[in-house]
Amino acid sequence: MKNLDFTWRVIRSRWFVLAAGLCIESVAGAAYTFGIYSQSLKLALGYDQRRLDTLACFKAIGGNVGVLSGILYDVVPPWVVLIIGAAESAFGYSMLYLAVTGRVSPPAFWQMCIFICMASNSQTFFSTASVVTNVKIFPNKRGIVIGLLKGFLGLSGAILTQVFYAVYANDPSSFLLLISWLPAAVSLLLMAVIRVVPESGEDNTVFTDLSTIAACLAAYLTLVIILENFWSDQIWLSWVVCLFLLGFFLLLFAVVIKAEWKVWNVELAESTERIQVLSITSPLLCDQDDRNSVSGCSKSGSSNIHVRADCCASSDPEIGPNKYGDFTRDPQIEGGERRIAVASEGVGGPGSWGLQRGEEHTLGQAVSSLDFWLLVVIMFCSMGSGTTAIDNMGQIGASLGYKQVEINTFISLISIWNFSGRFGAGLVSELLLHSQGFSRPSCLAFSLGLMCIGHLVMASAATGSLYVGSIILGVCYGAQWSLMPAITSELFGLRYFGTLYNTIAISSPVAAYVLSVQVAGYFYDKEAQRQQDLTTHTKWLLDLRRAGTHDPLLCHGPDCFRITFIILAAVCVFGCAVCLWLFARTKRFYVQVHERLHKVD
Repeated sequence: MKNLDFTWRVIRSRWFVLAAGLCIESVAGAAYTFGIYSQSLKLALGYDQRRLDTLACFKAIGGNVGVLSGILYDVVPPWVVLIIGAAESAFGYSMLYLAVTGRVSPPAFWQMCIFICMASNSQTFFSTASVVTNVKIFPNKRGIVIGLLKGFLGLSGAILTQVFYAVYANDPSSFLLLISWLPAAVSLLLMAVIRVVPESGEDNTVFTDLSTIAACLAAYLTLVIILENFWSDQIWLSWVVCLFLLGFFLLLFAVVIKAEWKVWNVELAESTERIQVLSITSPLLCDQDDRNSVSGCSKSGSSNIHVRADCCASSDPEIGPNKYGDFTRDPQIEGGERRIAVASEGVGGPGSWGLQRGEEHTLGQAVSSLDFWLLVVIMFCSMGSGTTAIDNMGQIGASLGYKQVEINTFISLISIWNFSGRFGAGLVSELLLHSQGFSRPSCLAFSLGLMCIGHLVMASAATGSLYVGSIILGVCYGAQWSLMPAITSELFGLRYFGTLYNTIAISSPVAAYVLSVQVAGYFYDKEAQRQQDLTTHTKWLLDLRRAGTHDPLLCHGPDCFRITFIILAAVCVFGCAVCLWLFARTKRFYVQVHERLHKVD
């Protein structure tokens, strides 16, 4: 009986929700793996490069526009959000797979755009359900929690690739089949445990253990990616790699069991001591009401969290906007969600409704604030410049004369740097906020300044610049995805966090289109045309062109992307200036947040 009680306790614990969220995020980033199956789409359906780029654009729109998932999260339980995401993923990627393999008649191009947009949009549903739920559970550790969850999302591309090598023996078209069922299956399997549970004491040891596992997983994937360049296609090696990956995820749940076992033993000891005291001090006869009150709120083997929720709760059953939790709300829990709001008393609010920073803002109230639009501009500059550089890494390497093996390696490693930025920024910003009172906008400004240096390194085209620049850009790009959600939740509250953050994220695909298509594409084609015009004076090339070949415009040398990277660096400088403006506006607010968190700690 005790074993059953403990098992039920583990499943209902807040740590289990976090571990489940990490598992869902680890397979939710299929949108980051477009390069694996893009060539299959191009060859099977006869698309030219322009149409393929258009598909990539719709993929980016679907993967970044998550307003619908945020709005739904505010009115339905998280498991419904996960079901919708699973349905979108299964349908969208299945249709792409059927089209590529010829199992259905080739869809019209506009239909393919809808399919890939739906498929990549499933990522926003998975992330919204996982991230928003866990931020509400751990409001005072939101930086670490967001860093872990976004970090695993950044690793998901590498994880899915390793599973693909083992299950489908490196058949590119079959990768679409894998991502049509695996993310959906994992989310459906774990959807029942993704819910907001009462906040209780936070054990920093557990966060340390989870962070260690995440860092080891990233190091392991880095080693595997490098070694894969040296061994031939061996299925058994791929299965060994996947078994080790499974071991890392089992370790996550082992940490959860260890944490709950520790608290379980303490509570049993306290319960035993309480019973002994009662047996000595209690009268031989007591009122029936007294016995009922003791037995009702001191059940043996029950978690303090659940006892407090069942016996000491207020009449309001909601937590934040999501009223579908399986417990009754405790005033202590509500206080945990509003600590940041209390800390902002006396600070001029950002909205025209007179709300304070940190209080619960609706979308309309947030949109009326200057802070909201500053975040939109910052995200445009940071995400747009980062996405443009990362999406063009293959062409950058080719223009600088790198071998294809080298290009594949550093493109794969970008996911590791992306993870490092997501996880590291969340962890470091949390530690600095708690210990020194450094605000997250200051960390965001630092990452934008560092990203500017990365663009300038890439513009130099010096020896090794591609490796150094990709590391800097990958880390800084990942940092934005951890810092932006945390800042949004702190300034505008947790009640409509999903809707607000996904609305701000719309600026990311808009920026990617402007900077990638209108800037990078324009200057690349312009330089390629200039080089081709110069070669028309070469007789053998002129004869080749007359022979009927139609080679695409290819650019070679450092001038292909130099102007682009200089423009991207300037965009980052502007974004950094805006971020410093936001830092100045919120400095007093974060001082009070630090004081409040210091008291809580």
